[in-house]
Amino acid sequence: MNKDEAGTGSHSSMSKSADEIRTTIENCEDEPIRIPGSIQRHGFLLLLDERNESVVAASENTEEFLEVPLRLILGTPVETVLEREVLAVVRALVHNSEAAGQITYLGSFPLRQDLYSVVTHLVDGRRVLEFERVDRLVSPELMNAVITNFVGKLSKLGDEMALCRAITTQVKDLTGFNRILLYRFDESGNGTVLTEENDGVLPSYLDLRFPASDIPKQARELYVANTVRIIPNAVYTPSPLKGAASRQMKDFDLSSSILRSVSPIHLEYMKNMGTVASMSISIVFEGRLWGLISCHHAEPRSVPYVVRSACDLLTKMVSTQLLAFRSATELERALHFHSVQRNLLTQMAAEHNYVAALVSRIDELQQVTNANGAALIMDGRCILGGSTPTKTDVIQLTAWMDAQPHSNLYQTSYMQDVCDWAGRIRNEASGFLAVRLSDVRQSYLMWFRPEVVSTVTWAGEPVKLGDQGLGLHPRNSFGAWQERVHGHSVPWTDMEVQSAQEFRTAVMTISLKRAEEAVGLSEARFEQLTHSLPNLIWAAGDDGQLTYVNKRWRQRGLRGSGIWYEQDQLTAQDQDSCRIAWVNAIATETPFEVELRINDGDGDAGQWNLVRALPFQGAGGVRAGWVGTFTDLTERRERELALKMTEKLALTGRMTSFIAHEINNPLEAITNIHYLLSQEVRGNDPAIAYIAMADHELERISGITKQTLRWSKESSQSAEEGIAGALFDDVLRLFAGKIRNRDVTVTVIGREAHFFGVLGQIRQVVVNLFSNALDAVQVGGHVSLSACSREGNTEFVVGDSGPGMNEEIKKLIFQPFFSTKGDLGNGLGLYISQEIVERHGGTLVAESKTGEGAQLKMTLPFKPSDNLLPPLRSGI
Repeated sequence: MNKDEAGTGSHSSMSKSADEIRTTIENCEDEPIRIPGSIQRHGFLLLLDERNESVVAASENTEEFLEVPLRLILGTPVETVLEREVLAVVRALVHNSEAAGQITYLGSFPLRQDLYSVVTHLVDGRRVLEFERVDRLVSPELMNAVITNFVGKLSKLGDEMALCRAITTQVKDLTGFNRILLYRFDESGNGTVLTEENDGVLPSYLDLRFPASDIPKQARELYVANTVRIIPNAVYTPSPLKGAASRQMKDFDLSSSILRSVSPIHLEYMKNMGTVASMSISIVFEGRLWGLISCHHAEPRSVPYVVRSACDLLTKMVSTQLLAFRSATELERALHFHSVQRNLLTQMAAEHNYVAALVSRIDELQQVTNANGAALIMDGRCILGGSTPTKTDVIQLTAWMDAQPHSNLYQTSYMQDVCDWAGRIRNEASGFLAVRLSDVRQSYLMWFRPEVVSTVTWAGEPVKLGDQGLGLHPRNSFGAWQERVHGHSVPWTDMEVQSAQEFRTAVMTISLKRAEEAVGLSEARFEQLTHSLPNLIWAAGDDGQLTYVNKRWRQRGLRGSGIWYEQDQLTAQDQDSCRIAWVNAIATETPFEVELRINDGDGDAGQWNLVRALPFQGAGGVRAGWVGTFTDLTERRERELALKMTEKLALTGRMTSFIAHEINNPLEAITNIHYLLSQEVRGNDPAIAYIAMADHELERISGITKQTLRWSKESSQSAEEGIAGALFDDVLRLFAGKIRNRDVTVTVIGREAHFFGVLGQIRQVVVNLFSNALDAVQVGGHVSLSACSREGNTEFVVGDSGPGMNEEIKKLIFQPFFSTKGDLGNGLGLYISQEIVERHGGTLVAESKTGEGAQLKMTLPFKPSDNLLPPLRSGI
């Protein structure tokens, strides 16, 4: 492995031996390899002043190449040192814009009967000129042909290994080194030899691994900055830099110098490896060192600068092709992960309980990160899928994650390195990837990978040895050394980790939306329900101050603010008794109940009402307020009571189906909230008792609604004749609040039209069509309801002034799970509506154009249908 400056030691005084240098440092990162103070001897270096007029420093061996004493070179005008051709090219650079460190090849020039390649760069505004003796000429046409042929070959290479073999062979052909290695670095910096070209003079290193310690950090940085490095002869005496007027040059930055001297420790490293000459070409991928092409020779060997540049250019082409391969692979993987996430998230979004949807597809969850097993931990539940540790071990991992509150994502391929007891689960969870779903409750997604036992063959034992008093020195053995690796899994890739992060974000977004929707929907339905009920409903705090009243309360003339029992319609005696009972209920945390009279102001004693109030709790089991009702207890005459009961039954008959259906969803939400509250108040017996009381009441309400729904369906399952006007009235009554809030104008035509069918089912269809129309129009829009009878059929038309639909949407609206409402729709309404209409022997079609609103037409035959059956679903 060509490890330039991988050893240690200062080069400020090249007279020091390697052993002397070792005693001055403690580790490889201490060595000032950028400022060795000297160069290799196969060329010489000149440093010009900022105006390129005189030589301010030079390598000591310059006098050997120019055959002029160094004292006559330092401080001398550049015209007396350089040949005319070189001088002209240097003068021309004054007009060019050069970045610091940028290496510029000036060409090959004759100098003192020899031919030299000349390169230059700037350091702190001063120009560095480096001269390398050229031992053979290289035809530019030959280099162009080599590059052209290689470019043509690139398009035929199908994968990374073929690409690596091709560039290794090409570098071998161009340079003629005994051994050419191409090795790639892993995430830890270890390099594995992927391809090799070898003429048999040096031993083969194919498939061996070199430890990251062979190349320290600063050397890696130089490999990225300067992609080509050559050491023609490791057996050389460095040539120090000398400055004019005895100026010190030991701190001069030679980072960009092609002649920069080599660490004595690295020279010893080469000696131990059995190589005399070496050259390296960096493979830089996305700004980092992806790998190296390392050339070794058993004898001194130089490579012309033009050939080295060609090798560098070809390697950069390889880097570009690697990027293309990598981009194609990553795109394919990204599409895979996005497809997996889309399938899971679509299912979650379609279900009311997204957690249950995720649980039902737990086996697919592992595909989010290409894991072997997955776990969902939420509110004490632990659901496993695939190959995982036991639930007990997963719960212990959960506690371990809880101990790291600032880590929303954790991943490792060597779990027992960070968790002592993880060794016992290495067969399932040597690899561990987890994301936190909530900062409030214990919720995690975890993925697992099993142990992969492997044998790694190193090029020598992967350690740097040290002797007492000698400091560090390089390895002296590069023979195959095998290591058995346990406890590691296949590493998680960046894309797999990113997929986990993206899925976490999506799940948290769905959770937040569902929570917001549940709160908003519960509040809206609570208000709609309380406004629809005949009772006076109110809410207040412990101090009796009103926080909510329904319409019935205001219609009765009672104030909507202040203390609820301090009303003018209540007698002073009733106000006093309420105050005493209220204080007692607050103190004893018991339900409030009194009977009082509401005086309408007409001089009579007033109507008796039963007033009841129950406390409700907020987060943490703390009482948040009281909800109460006023129930009329006044006795009426038998005839008036019978008449009122008849009217109430008639009204109830129209309202029960709607109320019973609509109340089920908030009941489910409240039931779930009660369950969550019960988890939060564990150990609080009074709170648990109140929740149990509320649950009992909820079960009673649920039973009532189910019984009501059952009665409603049983009483309306047979087909019969109906009148459109009555149907339209039911629909308008159902959506009266939404119509008023959105200031929608509704037109009704054809109220006298008759139709035949199951009234409840036909009402269900019209309700759904009208609801969609209301959602489609803007505030202040228009919706129409019409019906007409013709040719033995009845046609219902629901129209709106909304944005309309294009042809593509019209084709999809009757398909299940298609919705234009985003998360607000489940895509089943029109699908079930069409099924109901078809079971009646009718048709349901949409007519619309973009920007012209829409019309949904339902046509029903005015005769019994043999296919008329109850609907498959209970609601839309």
